[in-house]
Amino acid sequence: MPSSALCYGSLEQACLLVSSARPGGIKEEGRKGPVLEDHSAELIITLLGFLGGVILGFAARTAQFCTLGAIEECYYGSERTRLRTWLLAIGVAVALTQFLHIAGLVDLSRSFRLGSQIPWFGAIFGGVLFGFGMALVGTCAFGMLVRLGGGDMRALISTLTVGIVGFMTMSGIFARWRLEYVDSIAIELPPLSRQGLNDLLFGPSLQGRILVTVAVVLATAGWALSRRRYRRNIVQVLAGIAIGATIAWGWFITSTFGQDQFYPHQPESYSFVRPIGQALLWLMTASGSSASFLIGGVFGVPAGAFLAAWRKGEVHWEAFDDAREMRRHLAGSALMGAGGIMALGCTIGQGMTGIAALSLTSFIALAGIVIGALIGIRYLVEGHIPDLCRLVSRLFPPRES
Repeated sequence: MPSSALCYGSLEQACLLVSSARPGGIKEEGRKGPVLEDHSAELIITLLGFLGGVILGFAARTAQFCTLGAIEECYYGSERTRLRTWLLAIGVAVALTQFLHIAGLVDLSRSFRLGSQIPWFGAIFGGVLFGFGMALVGTCAFGMLVRLGGGDMRALISTLTVGIVGFMTMSGIFARWRLEYVDSIAIELPPLSRQGLNDLLFGPSLQGRILVTVAVVLATAGWALSRRRYRRNIVQVLAGIAIGATIAWGWFITSTFGQDQFYPHQPESYSFVRPIGQALLWLMTASGSSASFLIGGVFGVPAGAFLAAWRKGEVHWEAFDDAREMRRHLAGSALMGAGGIMALGCTIGQGMTGIAALSLTSFIALAGIVIGALIGIRYLVEGHIPDLCRLVSRLFPPRES
């Protein structure tokens, strides 16, 4: 069984969650960084996660940051502003996270995202499901929380659905099926190997890590800032920098001050499928369970989005127009919940947090999400599942001679 499957919620891990869901959680021996005790540790780590979530929500709402919006802009027209902001955020996250690792402030090798198995099937299949669901809803799981901050009740229903279906897939009635038919299909690397791009290409060398980091940063942030008109858009540039820096912040905090209680001994940064389910569980069992950095982030995002919406006078209640729209949102959010667990993350969890660690699985999952979103967009417009070749030709049209 792939180690990533175990990390992302096998039946044994579900038992571990129940046994560790008490104040103080799982204690770790010999961990670097400040040693905090029980409730004080839980409170501080959760508040730090909440603070980062506020920054993410405020920046995303202010700059209209949206992964699906970036894909739509790239697919339908020549506008690339949101795509540039999204790639700038990735570049900043990669640069800062890798710097923290090289400086010894973060040990990325302890993260499940750099395990010795590459769950390629789950990354592709789950990514496509997540992307298709994202198109049906009109935003991703992170975007739902941002919309919720502005008073969108549709986002509330969708967020609850993502959390419930995600938990059902992680450790509920769908878990055994996922473990047997999805997570079991993986590429096994040699013992002690890592799936980081730098490790696969150059081995565990500092020069290789720096080379791959520079290449990814130039391909993302470098391209994003290559256009003068975009560089003059201060709001978009600052939003991209803030979001990318917050991803690195998550890696640093969970490496230095504590761990997610569900995954002892493992650093992590923001993600918004599994943590939504954990946040719902914590709300129902808070007297006997512990909060975490990622749970704090789930509550921080709508809080930050509310501040941005309130500042611009955009806070107002919204609801479904009709039953048809509600069915579409419920179906899409259910696909995102299940797909996000199978893909080991969402547009933020894999698209930024995982890529910041240079995880090969994250690149595969992100490609699956983009493909699923493109299929979903065409389905909504044309009413049928389009041919993949037509999708690719539309996204990358041939040059005119």
